This record gives sequence, structure tokens and C-alpha cells, in this order.
Amino acid sequence: MGEPERASRPRRVVAWIGVVLAALAGVPVAFAGLLATAAATNSRGAAMVGAALATLVCTGGLVWLAGRWITTRRRTRGWLTGAATTVPLVGVTVLFGALFCASAPPATPFPPTDDVRYWELSTGSRIAYTHVPARGTPRPTPVILVHGGPGAPGGPQDALAAVLTAAGFPVYDYHQVGAGLSGRLADAGEYTVARHVADLEAIRREIGADRIVLVGGSWGGTLIAHYLAAHPDRVDRAVVASPGPMWGPAFAGADRLTEAGWHDQQAVLSRHPRFLLAHALMALVGPRTARTLLPDRQLDGVFEALVSDLDMRPGCATATARTARAPRGFGFWANAATSFDAERVPDPRPKLRQATAPVLVLRGECDYIAWPVTREYRDVLPNATLVAVAHAGHTITTDQPQRYGELVRAFLLDQPLAQPAYLGAEPPW
Repeated sequence: MGEPERASRPRRVVAWIGVVLAALAGVPVAFAGLLATAAATNSRGAAMVGAALATLVCTGGLVWLAGRWITTRRRTRGWLTGAATTVPLVGVTVLFGALFCASAPPATPFPPTDDVRYWELSTGSRIAYTHVPARGTPRPTPVILVHGGPGAPGGPQDALAAVLTAAGFPVYDYHQVGAGLSGRLADAGEYTVARHVADLEAIRREIGADRIVLVGGSWGGTLIAHYLAAHPDRVDRAVVASPGPMWGPAFAGADRLTEAGWHDQQAVLSRHPRFLLAHALMALVGPRTARTLLPDRQLDGVFEALVSDLDMRPGCATATARTARAPRGFGFWANAATSFDAERVPDPRPKLRQATAPVLVLRGECDYIAWPVTREYRDVLPNATLVAVAHAGHTITTDQPQRYGELVRAFLLDQPLAQPAYLGAEPPW
């Protein structure tokens, strides 16, 4: 069958417009092909091939069809199709290379030490931990230290462990799954609040304790709240310092942070666009597919660099100047996917209103977490005591380590605290 006759001028104009639109459509089509292939194969290499094929099929096919109205010559139509397809392919390659393959800040690994041991939990998590035995006769309720982040182990708490072991408490300091020396999960979608709670319960069973004492800060406070809601009869006492929200949806966006904290975090986020890209991609296609395109080795260092830039005492010039331990062993996807899940979990507060375990809530003067977030722990938990710590930011353990240790020790021993509980509705400063 021969070629069709040359089209009229209006048809040729329409055809050229179609060629331009097909070339422009190459980028979104490639992006759709990238995401679909990544979701189907869990392979970044295959996803890149899928993006290229999607562009070739869509753009190339449309241009070939439109070319029938532009020229009757197959050879010319072939050159036109090739040229029109090459432009979006080059653009897609450059764009995707910049987004997904560019070099990233290196991550600092958590250095292993001789005292690190591992649990192979029934949940499937491989958990690194250290155990400091009690001095003298051990108390029946061991202390488990719960770090923040998620995915951000803060390093050994030697000073606090020394204070608590001297008081007879065995101390376990563990790295949550996906961070530090603990194992990473193959599917980022499995980093959930429920998984962290299940790991903590499995740890309790591993150490053979009927009841435990939990001490944590920031996200560690949130995790303690969720564990307490799920296993109220297993918690003897708990300490939460600078805790994050009990339930994420209760405090949206800027409501979670002080004004100074909000401005600081927005400025820092603007300097780390790949962090924002990963979160936007996760919101679009979920943690598993997003992690395929932006794996741990690219984002752990980004997460570390971002946290290093944050002001842990924003808007408070009177805070004691101390140097916190440099971030290390950070796990971006443990952080991002858990935070993503935390916005979708059931509200734990109805159960927490029935919990009877004594809880000490510590609030630093310069914490970037909004005051109502902290106050809610006191108001929801029926046996909570809130203490305000002056000249401390978000990391009270760094800014006021001696005061922190004294308060925790006295609370766990059921002794009078060094300062009275704060009962006001508004911030004390």
C-alpha cells in the first residue's frame, strides 16, 4: 500500500503542533513510566529503562503518526521522529540524573564497639544494643533508653547510665530498626509506629522483664506514648523529654513548633531540596517505591546534614551553649516512613487517659516543639508530672545533663524532685 497524499496546510499545522506537544509530553510520560516500573520491579535501573521506553513509545509513536500529515516520505518521517524523541530523552536523562543520581553528602556510620550486642527479635528486626548491669542488687524493672528521630540514635548516654546503674537499675540502650547498628528493612513501608512498638515489646520479652522503665526524648517520647497505650500494664514508670506529638494529626504543620522553631526549620529545609523531594515522592507513591528511586546510601547523609543545620535552641539567646554529639548512624527511611505512618495511625489518647503508670514530662525553656504539644502529655496522662527545665533547648540531655540525671533518678526512685511540678496552662517563660 502506498503512502497517503500530502496533507493540506491546516492539517500540517495541526500535525506540527502535535509533534511539539508530543515532545513536551515526553517528560511527564517518562516520570509516569519511572514510577510504574519502580513500583513493579523494585529496581532503580529497571525504572530508568522504563522511563526511557515510555518516552520512546509515547513520544515516538505520536510523532510518527503526526508525521503522516507532514511528509509522505518514510525516511524523512523517521528522522523527524528520532529528532523529536531525542529532545525529551536528553531532557529526561539530565533531569532524572540531577534528581536521583547526583552525589549526596556522605553519611557518618555509627562506630561499633566491643560492648554492642544484637537481638534477633521475633518481629524480624535485628536490633543492636548495649547493656550496662546494675551496681549492687539490681531492681526488677530495667530501664530501656528510647532514642529520637525516628532513625536518629543519639549515641551512648554514659552519664545517665552511670546515674541509673548506681541506683540499681540495669540499663539497655538500643538502636531502633533502620538506624545506627541495627538492621535495615527491605521494604521501607514496614517502618511504622506499630513496628517500633512491636520491637519494643519484643525487647521486653527478650530481657525477661515483667515490667520496664522507659526513658526517651523527642520522637522517643512519642514512641513511649504509643507503647504505653498498647501495653499499659508493662510500663512501671516513664520519662519523656521534649516529646513529639502523642498523635501527629492533632498538631498539623506550624502548630507543632514554636514560631522560632518553624522559621528555623523552613530555612534549613530550603537548603536540602533532596530531603523535600524524597518526602514529596513518598506522598505520591508511598515509601517503598520512593526508596527504590532514592535509596538509603543517598539520603542518610542528607538527613544527617539537615539535622546538623537545625538550631536545637531557636529563639533563646539565654540557652547554655554546649556542643551536641555529631549526628551519626542516621537512617533517612526509618525517619521518613515512620513519620509518614504516624500521620495515619489511630489516636492513642483515649487509651492513654486510662494509663496509670507515673510519667515525668520534661520541657526545656528553648525547645522548638510547641508548648501545647508538651502540655498535652500532662493533661492526657492521669499520673503525669511536668517539670520545666530552664536554659535548655530540645536536647535537655546535652544542655542540662546534670539536672536531667538528677530529675530522672529522683523520679524513678519515687523521691522528691529538685524542683516543683509546673501546673500552669501557659509556658512558664
